[in-house]
Amino acid sequence: FMAGIQGVVEAYQSCLPKLQLYGPTNIAPIIQKVAKSASEETNTKEASQYFILLILTDGVITDMADTREAIVHASHLPMSVIIVGVGNADFSDMQMLDGDDGILRSPKGEPVLRDIVQFVPFRNFKH
Repeated sequence: FMAGIQGVVEAYQSCLPKLQLYGPTNIAPIIQKVAKSASEETNTKEASQYFILLILTDGVITDMADTREAIVHASHLPMSVIIVGVGNADFSDMQMLDGDDGILRSPKGEPVLRDIVQFVPFRNFKH
């Protein structure tokens, strides 16, 4: 958990040299963990926090159905998800999560309440 942009930058700089990306790429568990915190926040009197989950991935999601379900659930909460795809993997499935080309639905057909996911392929912006 980091507070503010400076906290995110400091955490990124401190952990980047220690990271080793590998698979499988299961995203649903971390979305569910942040959603739990966001849900707890909605139960407080102030409800003053908004959660932004930044995910860096070098691979295609291996738990897509669970991830879609987690995003639909999280779309009711004070949170957003930013996914940055690094490397040369085929990230075409990530565009579906983004919701820019249509409404994301859970495997059961439930639509998101609002579009909370932004996918960014780093290779398109690295220069």
